[in-house]
Amino acid sequence: MGPFPHDHVTGLATRGALEVLLAESLDTALLAESLDAATRGPLAMTIVDCIGLKAVNEREGFLAGDALLAAAAARLRRAAGGARLVARLGGDELVAVFGGAGAAAAADGTARALAGDGFPPLRAAAVAAVPGDTPATLVERLYATLRRS
Repeated sequence: MGPFPHDHVTGLATRGALEVLLAESLDTALLAESLDAATRGPLAMTIVDCIGLKAVNEREGFLAGDALLAAAAARLRRAAGGARLVARLGGDELVAVFGGAGAAAAADGTARALAGDGFPPLRAAAVAAVPGDTPATLVERLYATLRRS
């Protein structure tokens, strides 16, 4: 996989890059026995939602909203140090993708570290891939878990 394009607001990888990584990672999970320990094994993701972005955009303008998103991206990047990829999923949702034997624990730990106090305020959740997941089903479960948090 070559270098990924980056989102101009957050500096994170784009959703397209995320989808490529998920497709490749979920496909190679089927061939785990032939891969080295760094690439095989579980895949897990942390999602964060930047709380109040819409209100900031409406009250202070889009430049202020972009600054809030960039700050959220910096928080996620710091918390997700071992992630394979950190990307902007959608409007105010950012994700970190973890792979390998400790993926689920890393995703959960990142979500716990980002929830609660901090600036900007974030909602966070994590999910691990399960057999049969596609990129779309994994992302949908991720969104559903965030809605419940």
